[in-house]
Amino acid sequence: MQLSPSTAKHYRLVIFDMDGTLTEELLDFDAIRREIGLPEKAPILEHIDKLPAEQQTRAHQILHRHEMSAAQTCILHDGAREVLHNLHAANIATAILTRNSLPCAQAVLKRHNLATQALYTRENKPHKPHADSILNVTRRFHILPEQTLMVGDYLYDLQAAANARVDSALLVARPGPLPDFAPMATYILHSLRDLLTITLPPPAR
Repeated sequence: MQLSPSTAKHYRLVIFDMDGTLTEELLDFDAIRREIGLPEKAPILEHIDKLPAEQQTRAHQILHRHEMSAAQTCILHDGAREVLHNLHAANIATAILTRNSLPCAQAVLKRHNLATQALYTRENKPHKPHADSILNVTRRFHILPEQTLMVGDYLYDLQAAANARVDSALLVARPGPLPDFAPMATYILHSLRDLLTITLPPPAR
């Protein structure tokens, strides 16, 4: 983590990405792009929106198939259920903000018996990394951006946080070098449980 728990802020809202954050990432985005016929490394949703209507329909069918396959097999990251429970017990609001579809996100939450107070999917525009993807969540809860923490595993999560001027926590669950975009994060997490030292007050001595 880049900040020590003693310097952490008092957060009233924690927003989670889903794939790669609450669950282990199973989606092969390069394979999805190839099957749809998108350029390498292209933002998938943004490029689909530029396609003719008939091609958009086909692209969304391909994306849905890949997402539902992952939803039916993904496993939770260690500590996910515990962290959500503890945040709820501390009266800290929680939300999920994902570029996945609503049916996919609902399938994941139902399968793993997870609950947050709000769920924002790609049906809710604009998507990450737009600032309003996060600010629409803060407005719903009437919570200030400076009281909000965005937790994710990818560049879009950090860009959305930066654009919305909220703090961010980057989950790096696998050993190895940090991604190039890691310096954008307020915190670096190697486990979701690290969030508890950031968001919850230290026990009284």
